Amino acid sequence: MRKVLLVLCLALCPLQAWAAGYGVYEWSARGNALGGAMVARDADPSSVAYNPAAITDLEGAQIQMGATAIAPTAKMTSNTPGKRDAEFSDSIWGLPTFYYTQQLSDNYWFGFGMFSRVGLGTDYKDTDTWPGRYNCSYAAIHSVSLNPNLAMKLTDELSVAFGLDATYLRFMYDTTISPVDVMQQIDADGWAYGLNLGARYKPYDWLAFGVAWRSEMQLTVNGNVDFTQKGAVPAPAARDVRGTEPIPESITFGVMVKPFDKLSLEVDAVWTRWSAYNTLVINYDPALYGKSSVSAEKNWKNTWRLQFGAEYALTDSIDLRAGYVYDQTPVDDAHEDYAVPCSDRQIATTGIGWKINEAWVLDASYSYLWMTDREYEARSGGIYDSTREDAHAHMAGLSLTYKF
Repeated sequence: MRKVLLVLCLALCPLQAWAAGYGVYEWSARGNALGGAMVARDADPSSVAYNPAAITDLEGAQIQMGATAIAPTAKMTSNTPGKRDAEFSDSIWGLPTFYYTQQLSDNYWFGFGMFSRVGLGTDYKDTDTWPGRYNCSYAAIHSVSLNPNLAMKLTDELSVAFGLDATYLRFMYDTTISPVDVMQQIDADGWAYGLNLGARYKPYDWLAFGVAWRSEMQLTVNGNVDFTQKGAVPAPAARDVRGTEPIPESITFGVMVKPFDKLSLEVDAVWTRWSAYNTLVINYDPALYGKSSVSAEKNWKNTWRLQFGAEYALTDSIDLRAGYVYDQTPVDDAHEDYAVPCSDRQIATTGIGWKINEAWVLDASYSYLWMTDREYEARSGGIYDSTREDAHAHMAGLSLTYKF
């Protein structure tokens, strides 16, 4: 059973997120189209991820499957004589999701979700000549969260929910060790466990408030590291590695209003405790070049993400959606690196929902993401004078819901 579960988790693991930090918020096509502003509004099965207290809206049993495809691009311009410009590898990455909700009685609902709270994919072209290879040439976080929830309707206006979070994470990191010119390729994975809470208060049909909290998880990964000779020094033998990676605490607040029957507007604020990521420590067994561990200072800061979404019922079967997101970076100039090349980002979103019949609903979304340019000043750790420019991504999502 454990092997079956692991295979399923790997199949649903996202391959990349073009995120502030390495947070992931692309949890459904409808949510994407609304800029993620889903904590207070009327529910669909993906509310398990956004705010499970809202699933008390859903009658009977419902199932939803979907995915978001992400096509990112950026370039790194060298400000250092003798070092060439570089580009990120062209790739399309995927973020799959799965949700199931079941009404148990007039007052209790069960909800289960498979989605991702974190993810990362940084891949540079021509890693043997990329000037930043001594800091990072490839970094990836693949993860999936298994999230069962129990939601309760305390009154007609107030619902609450409690859930458990089991997250599987795979961490991969390639860098060239200076001055020996040996490439190391780390591949490690592990599980972490946490909690989540949600509440929604809807005093009127036209007004609702929501809040959702997810706990911090300090995840320990274990794996191995392989070495490849790139210069005159022979590569050492493979060995075991161990490290920790935080999945940060977050809390989302939101309010939804309906100016008139067919239009709903929502604004949310998401606070994320990225200050949990102080240091990246990698332990080697046996020691590597006389060191049993290496560390990199991170000192990330807490951030706010502001998101807005509008949904308009054009007909009984067609909903039109649009949204906007402003997402702060947790990384300051002194700690920016090539593994997680992030800066403040904005996202413009749009989408459509089609109620095919009483049982089937199809949702589609498109989002355009862009980041501010970022200057890198030369410092220890393989960072050279450079500028990351024209960082943007196209994101397309599709979700299909079936109501039993």
